[in-house]
Amino acid sequence: MDRLTPDTALPAGIICVVRAPTPEQALTIGRGVRAAGVDAIEITFTVPGAVDVIAELRRSPGAAVGAGTVRSVAQAEQALGAGAEFLVSPAIRAEVVAAAHRGGVPAVPGALTPVEVEACLDAGAVHVKIFPIGSVGGAAYIRALSEPLPEVRWVVSGGISVDDVASYRDAGCHAVCLGGTLIDRRAAEAGDVDAVTRHAAQVMAALAP
Repeated sequence: MDRLTPDTALPAGIICVVRAPTPEQALTIGRGVRAAGVDAIEITFTVPGAVDVIAELRRSPGAAVGAGTVRSVAQAEQALGAGAEFLVSPAIRAEVVAAAHRGGVPAVPGALTPVEVEACLDAGAVHVKIFPIGSVGGAAYIRALSEPLPEVRWVVSGGISVDDVASYRDAGCHAVCLGGTLIDRRAAEAGDVDAVTRHAAQVMAALAP
């Protein structure tokens, strides 16, 4: 996988969104899914000690590591300082997009409506996350948005099952975010990286084109 270049090279494919109650569980998940071959790992700011988790995962090669639920410039700067390779937000925050660009990494602001997507583009984003996609029509909604907005690199998140991924790929999505589908929570709670890897590898194999 190519490493990121400023605002055009968010890894295409599967992004594992990591939400966990402790930094230890987040690290177990991150290490496990990385070994399973995910394309990118998003450590959300809802994880306690998220910045330290990002920094630790960046010490090893493999899937790109970014920050999620980035809602302020302060969080953006903390994530960039830890080595985050992309920044994901739940909504459009132009100041976070600008901070990502200053740091030389892609920004992925969140949107739902065409008006919000246009606001993301006006802020300078190339990638736009549609969330929660599972609640608003799935792949058909992306196809509808793509007609007037063909230049957007779509990232989809929220309520996506293994069986849905192919339809999002067919709709032209750049990346698909998966959380619980990829993660063996019991293994993560037990600190069992190998078991997390086995589960995630089975999912990734099922997603192979």
